[in-house]
Amino acid sequence: MRRVLFHTIWIIAIVILYGMMFLVPLPPQFESHGILISDEILILAIFVMAFFAFRQKNWIGKYISLILILAVFALPMLRLWETAESTWNIILGLLPWADATGYYLDANRLIEGNLLSVFSGRRPLFASLLAVLLKLDGQNLQLVLIMFTALNGLAAFLFAEEIRDEFGPGAAILTLYLARFFYHPYAGTTLTEQLGFPIGLLAFTTLIRGIKSSSKLLFAIGLSLLTFALFVRAGAFFILVVLLIFGILHFTRQRRYPLQTCSIFAIAIIIPILLNTWLGHEVAAPNTIQFGNFADTLYGQAMGGKRWTQAAQDHPELITLKEPERSQEVYHLAIEEIIKNPLGLVKGSLKAWKDFLFPNPLSAFSFLTFGNKAIDLIGQLSALLLFLIGIWLSWKNREKPLAGLILMSNIGTFLSVPFLPPIDAGIRPYAATIATIFLPIILIFPSLFHKPEESSLTSNPLISVKLIYSLGLGLLLLTVAGGLLLKATAQPIHPQSVVCQPGLRPINIKLTHGSYILLSSLDSVQKTQVPVVLIKDVLRSFDEFPYGDFAGVLRRIKRPMLVAVENDLSTGTGVWVIAPPEIRNFEGQIISACAEPIFPQYAVMQIKTFTEP
Repeated sequence: MRRVLFHTIWIIAIVILYGMMFLVPLPPQFESHGILISDEILILAIFVMAFFAFRQKNWIGKYISLILILAVFALPMLRLWETAESTWNIILGLLPWADATGYYLDANRLIEGNLLSVFSGRRPLFASLLAVLLKLDGQNLQLVLIMFTALNGLAAFLFAEEIRDEFGPGAAILTLYLARFFYHPYAGTTLTEQLGFPIGLLAFTTLIRGIKSSSKLLFAIGLSLLTFALFVRAGAFFILVVLLIFGILHFTRQRRYPLQTCSIFAIAIIIPILLNTWLGHEVAAPNTIQFGNFADTLYGQAMGGKRWTQAAQDHPELITLKEPERSQEVYHLAIEEIIKNPLGLVKGSLKAWKDFLFPNPLSAFSFLTFGNKAIDLIGQLSALLLFLIGIWLSWKNREKPLAGLILMSNIGTFLSVPFLPPIDAGIRPYAATIATIFLPIILIFPSLFHKPEESSLTSNPLISVKLIYSLGLGLLLLTVAGGLLLKATAQPIHPQSVVCQPGLRPINIKLTHGSYILLSSLDSVQKTQVPVVLIKDVLRSFDEFPYGDFAGVLRRIKRPMLVAVENDLSTGTGVWVIAPPEIRNFEGQIISACAEPIFPQYAVMQIKTFTEP
């Protein structure tokens, strides 16, 4: 009883402290040579404290480590909400943009009783979980983003704890440092990396524990979680094939039960595939093709390593085709090109491997960015060198189970690179398997700083592996069952019809707290803190935003307004809404309005009149 009470108190304390982080102002930001000095010093101080916490072999040390890691992972989003920065995937620090918009709007469509579009239906797992979380918290986007940040911090902590148990506290901190850099661009977004990355970390944590304990069951669960992660964030699928072969060979060295072992591992991979297919069949548009966009990637590679957009450029007629006909036609064109010029695919593959390894804005270590080009290059070159040394060490010690796992995982990544060319999306597609990039670097750490006799191959780690894989499998269950339940219980909304003056268009929207931006004047608030953004900060927010035409629309706003991206319940299409601030008095209700299309290219609508619900 005392033990349960002890853990309960600590867990409650961590939840409270994590929540308080979003209420406490951050220290002022100082920048020098492109580097954000304040945040780097703060992160360094937290990691120093975490290092000493990781040295403790009791639960108090683990709980202190956890809250420190949650703080590190929350920091990018806290800064984002303080500055209302606009990026490739975020508008004014909160609202989703580009691909993130598609997943967000589709999640709301599912809640509203409609099907996921072809876009999200290609990978329905993330949109399904996003919909479930939005439904549970009243469609408050800010709360969902806080939950995703906590999930990523927790998964990184559990992965680092496994590394600490094997290689020591220094290696654990290095792991967290790499994970923090990788996660930074995705904090505050509604992108699939928010789920694929943490599930991938949980998968490799379970695989490592399975290898260390010679447990077929744990290895099978690790394969299952890794499959789940790869179907959330499509990526290096060849890893599954390579690890399946590695697992069969490793666990049948005495030629005992090879068929049974093969069957267990194959079933572990097949189950998430079937669940993903089932979910997509039930909640996505019927003409959805899973991973249909791979056809464009294959075509680009067949053309000698061009971007995925090459198919549309070479064949403008594709724009007239709907799915699944479009994907089928692009596959046909790609295969035709490979047969005609097989060296094109070879050239594309070589280019992809080059882009993946050698430092550039799209390489495997491109996530190591400090804000200064010279320092970025030094950091990425250092990481590449350490990575290659780690690969050599894993080859040299390949007979050892853990070194073999690291080596085979990277072989799977290497085989996948031609089909995930960095020219298309950089390192993003490797989110689910990014641990394979971390592990060789970590492997060289113990030889320098950790005594071999301290290795924990036979130890009994404090954190049960059941907690680790239960978290991953629980998320899989919540994603699939929750999405199916939403589909079965949601009632389609039939808003009232609105008659508008000429030049205005009727729209029906539903605003929810924490899911819109309120542009305010200095008379109302003193500083920006999302969801409230000072009008004077909007100009600065879009300084580095790549879509200047859209930014120009918001920059022209000179008086208090509300900005949101919502589904028009009349048509089921997404719209950007600019509305009078008083409209927020009707949160959670269906608002019928007449709006002026002010930028049709991005479906921007300015509400002129609305009817009180």
